[in-house]
Amino acid sequence: MKPATLFAETTVSNRLPWCVHWSLLTGDLLVGMSDLFGETGKVIRFDQTRQIIQTIQYDDTGLDLYKCPLYITENNNGDIAVSDEGAVVVTDCGGKHRFSYISSQSGSLFEPRGICIYALSHILVCDIITGTVHRISQDGQFLSYLLIGFDRIGEPLGLSYDVNTHHVWVGSKNKKVFIYKYIERENTRKDEDKSCPKELDFLILRLAPE
Repeated sequence: MKPATLFAETTVSNRLPWCVHWSLLTGDLLVGMSDLFGETGKVIRFDQTRQIIQTIQYDDTGLDLYKCPLYITENNNGDIAVSDEGAVVVTDCGGKHRFSYISSQSGSLFEPRGICIYALSHILVCDIITGTVHRISQDGQFLSYLLIGFDRIGEPLGLSYDVNTHHVWVGSKNKKVFIYKYIERENTRKDEDKSCPKELDFLILRLAPE
């Protein structure tokens, strides 16, 4: 195994890198970081030469977009989606704030964690309060809950989607990894794209050993 190579080192001494995402669209590296107290955050984009080419921190009014970016991903249109404290914050590729998703219901608590993109450019995000996964449109509209009633999940933290097998991988605080698979409904039309069905069910395939 080759020794690790330092990709980049922040020159800001009071910033902690919490999350990273390697862009399949541009080859850039997106890094979410916050101050030592998790009160103000930013997203920094590094190009393939390890140079900082973009910093996303404020909205159009000059207010902080992030508190503590915990998880980060990139949508198919270049939007950057970040699981922050109490909200999913989405900007376009240029850093302009598009929307912040704070809950499916007004007044309900929401603590997002793992986040990923899947079929139809929808956003999947774990919520440790309800123990479910929220499905959000690329424009910030709540679509549905996934994995409702699976008490064994506990607090879902990590999330990934395999575009080839259509498996959803969920890492939980209870030290288990859950694997779910899309099941097409019987009334799916023949002319619909079978790889990206509009309505989905989930099936537990395997639990990690104790």
